[in-house]
Amino acid sequence: MPRTVSSVVHVKLPAHEAWRARSSLELEQQIAALGKRKLTLLEREVLDAGADDEQERRVVRCDLTADFLGGSILGVKTSDLGSRITSTHYTHLFDEAHGAAFTVGLLLTRVNLSISGKQWCEPESENDCFMHTRVEIDAKILGVGGLIERQLERQLSASHAAFPEHAYAFLATLPAPSAPTPVLTPVLTPVPTPVPTPPECCGSSRPTLGQWWLVGDAIARGVQRAVTGSTGRRHAVLRSTGALPGNTVPLRVERRTARVLLLCGCASSIVDSDEIIE
Repeated sequence: MPRTVSSVVHVKLPAHEAWRARSSLELEQQIAALGKRKLTLLEREVLDAGADDEQERRVVRCDLTADFLGGSILGVKTSDLGSRITSTHYTHLFDEAHGAAFTVGLLLTRVNLSISGKQWCEPESENDCFMHTRVEIDAKILGVGGLIERQLERQLSASHAAFPEHAYAFLATLPAPSAPTPVLTPVLTPVPTPVPTPPECCGSSRPTLGQWWLVGDAIARGVQRAVTGSTGRRHAVLRSTGALPGNTVPLRVERRTARVLLLCGCASSIVDSDEIIE
């Protein structure tokens, strides 16, 4: 008659860490070696890789490395008791609806023994959880089927109870997850707005027109016309260290003077109320 083995084991690890240890083939092989068994990976397939419901399917062969039968029983030797284990589990999900499922089939088909089960993890808090396991054992072997089922039940219960210590030791050997690289926000330093400098042609000071210079120039021009009889230019080109290219010289004079210069043709335009351009 089939026998059901159920266990609930407290694990002092966050649920996702306990599930990571439970799903590790490396840890499974270490535990198998302690029980004088050898696990060899035959097939591995990942479904929906990278998705939240990523799932992994594995096929593993289990061989016994010690003579458990002390020779043979009913013509069956220990070397005949190898098995093929097929399992599936979700990588990131571990509740009962998304638990791991597994089946164990003996390579010696005339030994009518089947083992199947399901395992899931239930968080208790942020730092601990409960690992649930339910296994169905059915040994249809005349005369010794019940004995085999009870023996397997004891072995499975002991294995489930020992799992937390194996998980603690295994996770302690793994490198700590690296801290995320901080994202550095550049600090923008305001660039001061450059103060425009006056063109070199304009000099450091604005050119000015003195009254005595105008009087002196008018007298000199009058003498020139009397001697040569030539009218020439109506005025001389102003000389200034701040002169613009060509014959253009900006001047700042009083309003009255500006009007006189315009009337005399000494200036061509008024930039503002007190400034004219020759």
